[in-house]
Amino acid sequence: MLIVNTTYQVSEDRQSDWVKWVKSDYIPEVTKTNMLFNPRLFHLLVENEPGNVSYALQFEVIDLDTLENWFQKYGSEMQTTMSNKFQEKVLGFTTMLETVE
Repeated sequence: MLIVNTTYQVSEDRQSDWVKWVKSDYIPEVTKTNMLFNPRLFHLLVENEPGNVSYALQFEVIDLDTLENWFQKYGSEMQTTMSNKFQEKVLGFTTMLETVE
């Protein structure tokens, strides 16, 4: 089991719109593919650049092949949608995490 973690830096002036959009549009679109599941959204309690806040959005995925398949089929389109909607007001980077037993 892997966790896909994307950390976002969000401009405070778009924070409310972004959180609403992630909950109402982005998460449902990602999970309806049945490839990524168990979404969790976190507000990061870290020091940010003035005017920005940070969030982490996590999904679980079975394996790297499934994740790569999701990125190829859906990921770039979803990233483009977010970029078009929020432009430079939302920036993110993604890391993959593996549970240590």
